[in-house]
Amino acid sequence: MPTLIVSDIFGNTLDLQEFAVSLTTKTRICSPYSFELPCDSNEDEVYKLFLDECGHDQFKELVKEMIIHFQPSQIIAFSAGAVASWRALAEMPLKRVERFIGFYPSQIRNFLSLKPGCKTDLYFAYQENHFDVTSCIKYLNHIHNVSCYRTRYAHGFMNRRSRGFNLDAYDHYVKKCNKANFNSALTTEQHHEVVA
Repeated sequence: MPTLIVSDIFGNTLDLQEFAVSLTTKTRICSPYSFELPCDSNEDEVYKLFLDECGHDQFKELVKEMIIHFQPSQIIAFSAGAVASWRALAEMPLKRVERFIGFYPSQIRNFLSLKPGCKTDLYFAYQENHFDVTSCIKYLNHIHNVSCYRTRYAHGFMNRRSRGFNLDAYDHYVKKCNKANFNSALTTEQHHEVVA
């Protein structure tokens, strides 16, 4: 099951490459940049750089190109990359991807009417500053094949460079991503609160 990993605003970092290696599939990383950011990059400065160098619309187009050329069965994406993937999948005329796993896709609140056309699991931060996570999840859970979960972690919990990074969460969700490679469902939990 080839997996496309779509980065957050930090791009293709050594940590993201380590995540890719931890998966039990062939992987490719999609980044908004053609270069690697310095390790000491400030999160606020990185967001400004992301908007200047790429932006949300161009990132979506990059993801679409990667889907066409790499033909992944699965996409795992983070933050801005998760939203770019959500948008790209909704615009694809044919079903190309079987599963999409998105972590803390906060900008998805601006694209609630889209439908990705594949089995989708979205893992939200416990709280976001700019919108009500519970309301967003409630709305998205009505979309066919979309399951949303509110974690107990901060935005960025899967990225060591983020203020919200949490090692326990990272380890837990790496295992879930690997389990998704072998099961038709990422989780058997029927509720919308992840207790990890």
